[in-house]
Amino acid sequence: MQISFKQVQYFLAAAETGQFSAAASKVHVTQTTITSAIKELELALGLQLFIRHHAFGVSLSVDGQKFLHHAYNILAAVNSAMHDPGLMHQDMTGRIRVGATPSVMSFYVIPAIARFTRAYPQIELELVEFPREELERALLSGSVDVGILWLANLAEADKFLMAPLARSRRQLWLPASHPLLEKRSIALADIAALPYALYNMDDTPKNTMLFWQKAGLEPNIRYRTSSIESIHSLVAQGMAVTILSDVSYRPFSLEGLRIESRPLLDGLSAIEVGLAWPLERQLSSAADAFKIFMQLTFGGPGSGIKLL
Repeated sequence: MQISFKQVQYFLAAAETGQFSAAASKVHVTQTTITSAIKELELALGLQLFIRHHAFGVSLSVDGQKFLHHAYNILAAVNSAMHDPGLMHQDMTGRIRVGATPSVMSFYVIPAIARFTRAYPQIELELVEFPREELERALLSGSVDVGILWLANLAEADKFLMAPLARSRRQLWLPASHPLLEKRSIALADIAALPYALYNMDDTPKNTMLFWQKAGLEPNIRYRTSSIESIHSLVAQGMAVTILSDVSYRPFSLEGLRIESRPLLDGLSAIEVGLAWPLERQLSSAADAFKIFMQLTFGGPGSGIKLL
């Protein structure tokens, strides 16, 4: 059985929205079409790509997370072929310096950089990790050409042009067999008294307190760590719960223990990772090629991302 491009599109829509119904709306087909296409894709691959949570939507399985990278590569290749061949010059030369914040470095940046350097071997790319405040200063001073970060965290957003790359939901992470998994709906009030693990990286502590304060509640923070693997372990071991974006979610800790994720009734807004560069500085040809490549890699039909 062969895999179709439509199946890959529908898989990505479901992975990004976390619901077959929302995925259907995103790509303008029926939910039955999405469900059937993903079942056929799973049969063709011989893998279970999604874990079905019934009323709570779906989440990627371990195999689904692995296939996600292949799906983005497929989408990028098709998008590149559909665009003007003169848009992307594979023999282009130049040098670009890219900055990224720590929390997006491993999840988004490294795989995309690897694809870019293979596509543009003549472009010399330097990648530097910065705290968000330092990255903004480096961009404005010209020591960095393009930044990759959570766009909502920009303190001086009016000084930058931005290109969203991907949206990530924020959900509750729980250990397997946690009593709250039996509830049909979970709110912040249900977890306020539980031990909470705070991911102490970038602007996550500030943003975490903002949505708790908006609900008139305060988390019971018992653990603070800048290691995402420690967060996975704390939750999987049943020592804490946390609320983080889907991009950093993995269904198993390093010890092989299960981690569950659930949406919250409080309607936490999704967050966007994207590119930023100074409003008053024109990108070089090499930097512009990088921007377009990244948009094509993460964008695609139904993504809602527009090329700037």
